Amino acid sequence: MVIIGAGYAGVMAANRIAGDQRMQGSVSVTVLNPVADFVEKIRLHEVAAGSRESAFVPMRSLLHERVVMVEGTASRVDPERRRVHLTGDPMPLEYDLLLYAVGSTHEQSNVPTGAFALTSHDDADRLRARLFRLDPGSVISVVGAGLTGIEVAAEIAEQHPRLAVRLLSRGRIAEHLSEPGRRAITQRLSALRVEMMENTDVQRCDTSSIQRSDGTSLGSACTVWTVGLSAPSLARDSGLPTDSRGRLLVDESLRCLRYPDIFGAGDAIRAPEAVAGHLRMSCATALPLGAHAADSILARLDGRTPVPLSAGYMLTCISLGRRSGLVQAVRADDRPRGVILKGRLAGMTKAQVCRMTLSWIRSELRRSGSYSWPKGPQPAEAR
Repeated sequence: MVIIGAGYAGVMAANRIAGDQRMQGSVSVTVLNPVADFVEKIRLHEVAAGSRESAFVPMRSLLHERVVMVEGTASRVDPERRRVHLTGDPMPLEYDLLLYAVGSTHEQSNVPTGAFALTSHDDADRLRARLFRLDPGSVISVVGAGLTGIEVAAEIAEQHPRLAVRLLSRGRIAEHLSEPGRRAITQRLSALRVEMMENTDVQRCDTSSIQRSDGTSLGSACTVWTVGLSAPSLARDSGLPTDSRGRLLVDESLRCLRYPDIFGAGDAIRAPEAVAGHLRMSCATALPLGAHAADSILARLDGRTPVPLSAGYMLTCISLGRRSGLVQAVRADDRPRGVILKGRLAGMTKAQVCRMTLSWIRSELRRSGSYSWPKGPQPAEAR
């Protein structure tokens, strides 16, 4: 068994499979990852702003002892010969079953020259270095007002009050939240002196400015690009079935449509609308998808029929600096309810949820099958 990717989905799946008592001695699990340590991607905005030194966690503290860790990058999957080829290594990894869990990234072509992305630890380190070199009063432009953009803008504004932070959104800021939730977000950003520009389409940028679709330019000493997440090109480059964003196409049990020995989990897959139309790229999605993919693989190994995915949401938690946050109650299909929690207590709740992500992974390490998650919406409710 080979797992490509040791993010939230990959590590969760590895622990669930390796720790299953029925499979001891009959299945080996190898995880392939470009870096030796686990990266808490939900902490990268903190690293970039300077409120956290590192988002690295020792991988062995999270991985089951029976999981073999291989540091390397997959260059191509050969589904016919069941091999994973590695960059710079002539010896491929052979597999009987494969889990594709490579996560999400920004395609380099989608990030304008001069902008900073925030999908890897290297990205966060580069942005952090840039922020600390800027002169007082320099303008930071954060393009994209989804969850990542809001958290980045708030974190930088709180940690670097000497800088001017601007948040630009193609639509309304936090438009996916309830009106009370959206209002709480904008009030907190205002308190942090973040300039908010809604209904603004940024076309491109360079190292000193951004250009809007109406032809006007704005000065920007540093531009952070948080829009346009996509899947890495590995599945497409390997000839596996993908959608227009490069995500591996899987069925309702997370098995690849064309190759039954390949399963998928996390941000880099697309499951049918009936079970996954409401799901978004996030840690809150990656963990249950990793666990469900593991269950489907275990069912396959045990001669059982895998069951369809059912995964949903209960809360959306947003950090607004180290001293505040927002918790938005949501339905299983991620539509907002009217209930929110804001301020310091919400910030503490968000911090606790972030800590719990590693706790859930470690609990799965100790007892396979311990992790559970909210069920998805009924088919009629799914978007």
